[in-house]
Amino acid sequence: RDVATCDVPGAFMQVDVDEIVHVRLEGVMAEMLAKVDPKLYKKYLVDEKGKKVMYVQLQKALYGTLSAAMLFWKDLSGRLKQEGFVQNPYDRCVVNKIVDGKQCTVLWHVDDLKISHVSSGVVSDVIAKLNSWYGEITPVTVTRGDIHEYLGMTIDYSTPGKVHIRMDDYTEALVVEMPDDMDGTASTPAAHHLFVVNPEAEKLSEESAELFHRGTAKLLFLCKRARPDIQTAVAFLCTRVSSPDVDDYKKLRRVVQYLRGTPKFCLTLEADSLQVIKWWVDASFAVHADMRSHTGGAIYSSSTRQKLNTK
Repeated sequence: RDVATCDVPGAFMQVDVDEIVHVRLEGVMAEMLAKVDPKLYKKYLVDEKGKKVMYVQLQKALYGTLSAAMLFWKDLSGRLKQEGFVQNPYDRCVVNKIVDGKQCTVLWHVDDLKISHVSSGVVSDVIAKLNSWYGEITPVTVTRGDIHEYLGMTIDYSTPGKVHIRMDDYTEALVVEMPDDMDGTASTPAAHHLFVVNPEAEKLSEESAELFHRGTAKLLFLCKRARPDIQTAVAFLCTRVSSPDVDDYKKLRRVVQYLRGTPKFCLTLEADSLQVIKWWVDASFAVHADMRSHTGGAIYSSSTRQKLNTK
């Protein structure tokens, strides 16, 4: 397929609000607005506890408000449906349309879109539509070719039949910001005792626990997009963020050291055949030393909802 990624400039500001929404501007922001057009705005500037405040009613969707992203989604998806696109029943931000006997796919995250079809002309037609809808003031930003920067990922289609998903810059920045005691490299993301927990281990200080939590969250973002090789270790670390100990810190260090030693590893997707579907079920067993928090057994009788470690 020919692929293009697009960014809609000022997406939210191009959508009208469908309900009454008030915003409170205070301090410098309120004073700046009054200076833009004193005759119009200055009369609405008031003092509240020594601070300049202005209350306004929105005409357009505003970034940061609860309904802004939903309003743009409604507008974009509605326009695409009018063009004959059909919404994916499992993902509301994916639509498809058969054009010249082939499927054209448009997917998006907020205002970042990805368009694909075997014909570059069809992709260009979709981009032209986007510009007619949202590019009146500033044209839609478009990237064409085999390599795309999309949602923090580098998506590389340069190898026929394969797509490589990289996050090299993110990985490098993550490793660099870690403390000096995490220097060095490791050949694997975890040791054989990954799931072993010592209840007597010393708990981390508040500062170290915060670093552990932040580092684990960043690893989770990375492993779900470009580095599934660290996912098992990260899944365990996620279960420890509420009360990490010194052993957990060492396990985090092991993952960081592994990333330092494999900075160019990436996720590669390809299909040998579309006729045979295979899947593997991943599970953990006896990961808690005291055997608590297990959801399986010889007999299970309950009416409770089980939670996943990761999604």
